[in-house]
Amino acid sequence: MIKTILVPTDFTIESEELLSCVSELKSVGLEKVILLHVVDIFQAQGLAPMFEENAKKRIEDYRQLMDEMGVDASTLVVEGDVKKTISRIADEENVDCIVMGATTSGLIKSRRTGRTTEYISRRSGKIILIEKYNIITENEEKISRKACSARFSKVMLPVDFSENSKIILDEIQDFKDIIGEIVFVHVIEGAKNEKELENKENESMRLLSEMGKELEDQIKINYVVSEGEASESIDRLAEEMDITLIVITTHGMGSFKDILLGSTADNLLRRTKKPLLLIPVKDR
Repeated sequence: MIKTILVPTDFTIESEELLSCVSELKSVGLEKVILLHVVDIFQAQGLAPMFEENAKKRIEDYRQLMDEMGVDASTLVVEGDVKKTISRIADEENVDCIVMGATTSGLIKSRRTGRTTEYISRRSGKIILIEKYNIITENEEKISRKACSARFSKVMLPVDFSENSKIILDEIQDFKDIIGEIVFVHVIEGAKNEKELENKENESMRLLSEMGKELEDQIKINYVVSEGEASESIDRLAEEMDITLIVITTHGMGSFKDILLGSTADNLLRRTKKPLLLIPVKDR
């Protein structure tokens, strides 16, 4: 259960809008929010004390907003390497989830927000909720808007039938009261011929049905079996089916132990325009 979340903020509009996640998570047991701003030691240099003082004033506004929502909130303003400090604080504060942002055109390599999100997704052993933003031009100015507002209305669960992917079922139980619909998806890769593909499709549908049967009395459930490259197929189906959130583990059947973010999750993080909930495997 997600009881404590860490929300890193750089005081951009994107990071302010991340706070909207709190109202949804409050309905499934959220008790505490830790608001964090990291003063970048590489940029601040001798001005770090001034930046830190300004940040403490600005982050207090966020804490007051959390108070108005009835959520216990605390603030932290520290100096350090932004991405490494976020990961360290998440461990030290023993949070259950980190809430971050990225753009729908992929992680912005030219912006600190994108690089930090990518780093945390690869390195942290925490659940990570990644909000996605559309970058649009309005009055000749580029602004960002959330790609999806009702994250839990139609949730996709891609599974490969490994033990790691089954972790999703345990985690999703905590969200069942706010989920409108779940779509279980399995992607078949590398079928040698039509007969093998047909056999795999039938077996995959059977296994998907077994995974979802315990939830069928509580939530609307759909099952989809597709063929192709996993991340491409998941992303395409998410668009076609108007999915509002993709929940995926950070390792799958084919991942290597030394790769902290499984290849499917990694590719999907870069490709999809949908919000993501990354679930770490237990042996990380």
